[in-house]
Amino acid sequence: MVEKTFFSETISINAPKSFIFNFLSDFSENVKWVDGLKEEDVTPGKGEIKGTQIKETIVIHGHKWEYLEEVVECKDGEYLKINLGDKKEKIILDYTFTDGEYSNTLLTETATIIEGSLIHRWLSGFDKFTLQKRLAKFKEVVEKEYNKSK
Repeated sequence: MVEKTFFSETISINAPKSFIFNFLSDFSENVKWVDGLKEEDVTPGKGEIKGTQIKETIVIHGHKWEYLEEVVECKDGEYLKINLGDKKEKIILDYTFTDGEYSNTLLTETATIIEGSLIHRWLSGFDKFTLQKRLAKFKEVVEKEYNKSK
């Protein structure tokens, strides 16, 4: 089994951990920050976030991608772990939330490839940029939503 982290970045968001966690785990909000999201079908876990399955159709640069995701671990306001892909080629997205200075939260996103060397070579260039851009947009959207909620 091949396991390699190909992306890890921490950003500071001016909102409480609970607000950011709830926004990230409310998959109906993805359309606000995931570029190219065209369709999303969410099957909730049994009374909790863990076990939630998401099928997304994303169009990027004219290419259509279908992703299957499943929340495999979570702790309210602390971390969220999502498997993306299938048994042949899988990526793990880890989100951890920690208190920053003042009233901000530090959100760390780490992406790890589990299997499939072809997808690893593709992801090592393209998706680093995509994930950085997506994380910056997530910060912008969450801060705007938090300020509206005050």
